[in-house]
Amino acid sequence: YDVSLTRTNPTALSAARTQLAGTAAGDYALFAGGYNSRGFSAVVDAYDASLTRTNPTVLSTARCDLAATSVGNYALFGGGQISSSSSSAVVDAYDTGLTRTTPTGLSTTRYQLAATTVEDYALFAGGNASGGYSTVVDAYDASLTRTTPTALGEARDQLAGTTVGNFALFAGGYTGSFSNRVDVYMVS
Repeated sequence: YDVSLTRTNPTALSAARTQLAGTAAGDYALFAGGYNSRGFSAVVDAYDASLTRTNPTVLSTARCDLAATSVGNYALFGGGQISSSSSSAVVDAYDTGLTRTTPTGLSTTRYQLAATTVEDYALFAGGNASGGYSTVVDAYDASLTRTTPTALGEARDQLAGTTVGNFALFAGGYTGSFSNRVDVYMVS
């Protein structure tokens, strides 16, 4: 959709898949990972402002149910499910030239987590830590240095994250039952 809300149909993804993640870096929108009939995917599709698709270097680990957000000049893809019983802590970072680096991983392996960015920090929160719900929040600054801020107030996966003003919000999710919890983070 453009700024007039006109829909166009760019070139399709290079591989059909579900449970992938998307974010942007510079002039590129990136879609990475996922799952299809062939299994877990490491494919990354990048679209420029003209909607031309390219395929940068694949993710370092094939996975689905990962989370994505951007910070500084980087698109970050973190966590994810790598088998029916294992999750990942890997974070792949793509710069504005679509070069992939792999900074320090998440502090715990998990999938079905949420991500958003507030000011100069990308936050990855919650998720399923291979059988248990997580309260962990990992923060990455624009230099890709990881810190671990205060944990979520409730362990959960399948939550949503977004940003408004100077606040990062993580809402809802699943704890064994449905959650209406909202956790808010701000940079002090």
